[in-house]
Amino acid sequence: MQFLHYRELAKTESEFSISEEWGQGRSIFGGLTAALVLVHIESNIDLTGRDLRTVNIHFCGATLADTSCEFRHRILSAGRSVIQIEGQLLQNGEVKTEIIACFTAQRVSAIEVVAPIKQFPVAVQDTSKMSFDFKKGSAPFFVSYFDLRQINDNFPFSGSTNSLITGWMRFAKPSEVLNDATILALIDAWPPAILPMMTTKAPSSTITWNVEFMHPRADLQIEDLLYYECSAIEAGQGYAHTEGKIYHPNGQLLALNRQMVGVYDKVT
Repeated sequence: MQFLHYRELAKTESEFSISEEWGQGRSIFGGLTAALVLVHIESNIDLTGRDLRTVNIHFCGATLADTSCEFRHRILSAGRSVIQIEGQLLQNGEVKTEIIACFTAQRVSAIEVVAPIKQFPVAVQDTSKMSFDFKKGSAPFFVSYFDLRQINDNFPFSGSTNSLITGWMRFAKPSEVLNDATILALIDAWPPAILPMMTTKAPSSTITWNVEFMHPRADLQIEDLLYYECSAIEAGQGYAHTEGKIYHPNGQLLALNRQMVGVYDKVT
């Protein structure tokens, strides 16, 4: 089932299961579960006039395929300008994915700092033949739902001395303008930025994830691809911290991305 199928379920249903085709190791793809919790929040609370500014995500346990998922939410605080909301995905009464989303209303301020326009190393029109060639068994099935065009050579498990991953991204069959929930899913579709430095295949798992969205932002078109860059800023003792940026095709900064990743390359 496509992402949009589950997104529509999350808008109206508080309980449903997710197919194993979205599996990643023993868990459902975290980008999907986080996005669905966000959709659940946005569909059940009036957020008129407010922009999503930050999402803090904790993956508390593996979300099992073909097992009922329950969605819950509660407002933690609600002021004139800022509202903070907790959302959860549970299975068998246990929290598997939890997010804290912060929505803000626009305010008048004399302070304004504008991020510089990004100059892309490879233009999007030059990447049409760079999409990952999905082959059954070589990557989780859900990867086939995304159009990811990596433009550097730091591929997973290549033993690179550099962790940087850069490229363009969208859904394989774009059908609507990207929104915050779909951008979340896109960001997490990329492999963790620590994997290029590994020489052999080994598991990794995102434990915490933070995304900050920039506003105002230019409109997007249905066929647009977003630019992604991410690298490890520190790694050791079995954990890595990565930092990334996501850009509008016009070079405008859209989001900041940070993850703490568990790395299981040594068996103890």
